[in-house]
Amino acid sequence: MSDSPSSRRPAPNIGRLLRARRRDLDMTLDEVAGAADLTKSFLSDIERDKTSPSVASLVRLCEVLALPVGDLFTPARSGVVRANDRPPIRFGGTGVCDYLISPAEAKRLQVIFSEIEPGGTGGEKLYTLACEEEFVFVLEGAIRIVVEDTTHELGTGDSIAFDPRRAHTFANASATEPAKALFVLTPPPR
Repeated sequence: MSDSPSSRRPAPNIGRLLRARRRDLDMTLDEVAGAADLTKSFLSDIERDKTSPSVASLVRLCEVLALPVGDLFTPARSGVVRANDRPPIRFGGTGVCDYLISPAEAKRLQVIFSEIEPGGTGGEKLYTLACEEEFVFVLEGAIRIVVEDTTHELGTGDSIAFDPRRAHTFANASATEPAKALFVLTPPPR
């Protein structure tokens, strides 16, 4: 059995949640797409789970819909999160498989385990998160973290902390090797 990110359990479909929220707010595809700076067809594909948005696009959509990003994910129901029971989440990006590994009881932080394929990224467009601190720890491989106009190359065992309200993104720094990292957000994005 392959251990690549694409061989893991599929991430939950977030499109139906975004569509339901849009309809609850009585907003049209045109209104939400315009406010989030997306095309109507791209938003439609997201809502039908035909494509995965970049992290920046997902964050903008959640802002437009007044929907906390964390509401898209189902946290573990107990204080223990077993490796085989990590809930997959779709936080955005390309070539990235994310798993929520913090339990529901963790109200002050959110921990995401990410497997990033070669070429995988949070998106070229920088994004911000509505929390106070982000900590990234590279478990395997190499990760490139861009915070505003500064690029940080991190290897196995390296870490970085920064204010996620500053525009940023990430990418696997290798064209051939996968990477694994922990992303810790505190408090969880709202």
